[in-house]
Parts: sequence; structure tokens; C-alpha cells
Amino acid sequence: MAENRKSATQAAARKAARERAAERAAEFRRRQEQLEELATEYFVAVDAVEGIEADAEERIAAIRAETEQKVEASRREAAGIIGRMLDTKVSRDEVAERLGIPVREVKRPKATTTRSAADEDNVVESGGDATGTDGIDGDESHAGEHDGQAAYAA
Repeated sequence: MAENRKSATQAAARKAARERAAERAAEFRRRQEQLEELATEYFVAVDAVEGIEADAEERIAAIRAETEQKVEASRREAAGIIGRMLDTKVSRDEVAERLGIPVREVKRPKATTTRSAADEDNVVESGGDATGTDGIDGDESHAGEHDGQAAYAA
């Protein structure tokens, strides 16, 4: 009978060990499934980040292009205003002083140039402009004022 008890005790111990092993295996599988699900969520989140960054880059490029257009339009407007100021027959020095900018930035804009290429040729040949004046107002020095205008004639 002692063996019977021993056998029953061993059988009970084996049964308990199997149950514990099955529970641990089930817990291991649950953890594995949970980790797999978390890994899936991670990769979805990373893909979302990449999509968001790509979208942001596209929007940034569009904003930069729009900004560049607006800046260029404002620069053209400012240059046109400088040209209109020069059309009032004030010197480049005076325009620069009134606007608080260097004289080298006071230029007649290309689009509003009233002289034609033929008039520019007359300036070079005669030493004056097509109207017969030399473009100098009074006794003010305008040395270098027309240095950049040859580039506009082309």
C-alpha cells in the first residue's frame, strides 16, 4: 500500500506539474501575442511618423515657394517705387538718404526702364541721353551712377 500512496502522490505531483507547465506556456503565449501586437502598433506608429514628415516637407516646400513669390513681388514693388522716385528727377543720393538704404541699392528697375536700346546707344555715342541732357542735376556728383545701366540695356 505504501507504493500505492507513492504512486498516487507521484501522479498527483505530475498532474500539478503539467498544470503549472500548461499555465506557464499559456502565459508565455499571451505575452508573446501581446508583444507581437505591441510591435505591430509600433510599426504602424513609425509609418505614421514617416507619412507626417513627408506631408510636412511638402507643405514646407509649398510655403517656401509661396513666400518666395510674395517676397519677389514685394521687391519688385519696392524697386518700382524707387523708380518712380527717380522719375521725379531727384538724385540717387537723395532717394537713398530718404529711404535709409545704400546708394548702390537705388537702381531703376528693369521693367520700368523708359529708354529703348537705341536710346542707350545714343547715350554711349554722344555722352548724353537721347533728350540731349547728360542726366546730371545741378552741381551734385553722380560718379558711378550709371555704371550698372549697361547691363539693363541688354
